[in-house]
Amino acid sequence: MAKMKKILLMLLRGGNSQGEVAAVLHVSKRDVSEAAKAIKEHNLTYEAILGMDPIMVEDAFFPRESRGSKKNDAYLQPDMKLYVERKKKCHKLLVKQFWQEYCSAALAHEKLAYSYQSFCEQFSAEADKLGATRHFKHTPGEKAYIDWAGDVAKLTDRITGKTTKVYVLVVVLPFSGLFWARGFTDMRQQSWLEGHMAAFEMFGGVPRMLIPDNCATSTDRGSVYETLINKDYERFAEHYGTAVVPARVRRPRDKSTAEGTVNLVEEWIVAPSSEMRFYTLEEFNEFCAGRVAWLNSRPFSARDGSRGELFEAEEAEQLLPLPPERYEMCRWCYPVVSPDYHITIDYMHYSVPYALIGRTLEAKVTASKVAVYDDGELVCEHKRMTGKKNQYETFEDHMPPNHRDVGSPWSRDRFISWAAKIGPETEAAITCVLDSRTVVEQAFVPCRNILGLSKRYTPQLLEAACAQVNALGALPSYTGVKNMILSIKADTERKQAARASAAPSAASNGQLVDRAAHAGRLRGADAYRRKENRDAN
Repeated sequence: MAKMKKILLMLLRGGNSQGEVAAVLHVSKRDVSEAAKAIKEHNLTYEAILGMDPIMVEDAFFPRESRGSKKNDAYLQPDMKLYVERKKKCHKLLVKQFWQEYCSAALAHEKLAYSYQSFCEQFSAEADKLGATRHFKHTPGEKAYIDWAGDVAKLTDRITGKTTKVYVLVVVLPFSGLFWARGFTDMRQQSWLEGHMAAFEMFGGVPRMLIPDNCATSTDRGSVYETLINKDYERFAEHYGTAVVPARVRRPRDKSTAEGTVNLVEEWIVAPSSEMRFYTLEEFNEFCAGRVAWLNSRPFSARDGSRGELFEAEEAEQLLPLPPERYEMCRWCYPVVSPDYHITIDYMHYSVPYALIGRTLEAKVTASKVAVYDDGELVCEHKRMTGKKNQYETFEDHMPPNHRDVGSPWSRDRFISWAAKIGPETEAAITCVLDSRTVVEQAFVPCRNILGLSKRYTPQLLEAACAQVNALGALPSYTGVKNMILSIKADTERKQAARASAAPSAASNGQLVDRAAHAGRLRGADAYRRKENRDAN
């Protein structure tokens, strides 16, 4: 509503003085006085002004050419655009400082200066004008805005009553306004990408451009002036044939559609959920999906149709097709190749060419496979193993030729011979370890570690420990045998201490025991008498 219409309506309602009207509406007393004069001259009523357009009110009762044009000539006109630009560059600058500069300039030009209140009104009007927004015209299927809702929902534990936060991800197509939303218990990369895939599947296609907020799951900002796309997010976009263009930092108007949709989700989904109780994430997402479907089918308030109808009519066919396969989540590991030419990932062992022993490689781990890279070049791929820990997957072409030679220091006969020198129980334990592997070379490192305990402790302790492990029927391992050695050693020391404390003492036979036999002796009193006294005695 225009300024003069507001003043007229407040004056016509009555109950306030002109000074109070000026203070409440933050306008000058001169404008209020002109409005009061117009009411008297034209016999204006509240109903008449209320039904008029603000521009019509200005033109009918306050024509611009008649509003003090002669008076304005006596005032120095401030360059408000310059002042606003200075304020945008440095927010610490005060408008009052600009007004003081303006007053000094008016005095130098021998002209009148506007009051501080009038100056502030002109400054505010110019700032609003320079900050005006424009309507973005969106193309069907071109963009999708992605953002997390600021408000969070909650899950409640049935037993303890403890609550867990639920973060809601929102993906919206700005042309039709169709949106998708779902709750997650964290805001990590996997939840971020899983939300994208679910949204694309709901839309039935992929937009040509993704415009996310500058969160850690989408961007890696190296500096204030540079924004880098997150590597995982970039691979995801390549798989779906789309591009990622993050929104500018601190420019919410660039993604006003996303901000409006997030606000809609917070008002119609998150806020109502606070008055409900959800025990599982599936319960909340079921509620969320129902609300999303209702909001997408709800008619627009200012135009015909709904989000869903506009999407089906004009946007659905413009989206890119979905790829044949879903993007497979992955994580990257950097294992070191062990002497048995295997890398270890999640307690499973995968072979690589023996020439890479000691190198640090890159491993891409997905739900179904493990791909190994050396300096970006694919070395090999393995089917990912699950289930029992310490399984081995070995390709024969990865094995060195000398491992098939019986005479090699790394051979079955070599380890059995070494174990036999220690004792039959150790030989049985090592044989059991060698027989437990499909590829015998996979047992070389465990065997070497077990036999090495004979050097750290004693061969006798190792033999005794292997005997107990064999009696239990368990598969010998380095940790198990070592713990057994420590147990035997501690038990032996405890028994020795008990025997020493139980040995019969000489005092029990009635003999006087000199417990200070090892100590020094003190001389008697005679040793300290003078020589004459000793001679006299």
